Amino acid sequence: MYAHYFYSPITNKLEIMGFDKRYESNVDSLGRVSARDQMALPKEQVDPSYLIVGNIPVVVRESYLPRFLEMGEDVIEISKRIAPPGLFGPFCLETILTPEGEIITFEISARIVAGTNPYINGSPYTDITYDEPMSTGRRIAREIKIAIEKGQLSKILH
Repeated sequence: MYAHYFYSPITNKLEIMGFDKRYESNVDSLGRVSARDQMALPKEQVDPSYLIVGNIPVVVRESYLPRFLEMGEDVIEISKRIAPPGLFGPFCLETILTPEGEIITFEISARIVAGTNPYINGSPYTDITYDEPMSTGRRIAREIKIAIEKGQLSKILH
């Protein structure tokens, strides 16, 4: 599960922009082939590839949302201590959810990641916050506009 966030140092607000999962070439399709049929194939024809070929939008189970928000907030707070003024704008937590429901982050991307592309007009999460389509690119533009209007452009230009 890939969680996409946007943090505003002007409003001190963290937003969830959306979630996605990666579609990895043949490894995601192998589960659709019965074990009997897989076993009948020559071994060299069933060589799983983990090449990412796409992104699929996901609506996260509601019971996970508080934890995902907490994780995003933790990243922001720790980033402020490690490298002031800290992380701001778009970022992504790349996670694995265990069978026990534990969320494990294996990578933090401090940028727009490919998984935001399915959300050109926004996601179910941005629909809750905004009365208009809100992609990550549009959210960045809005942050710049707000910073100019409030005379706080220095907070987002580093």
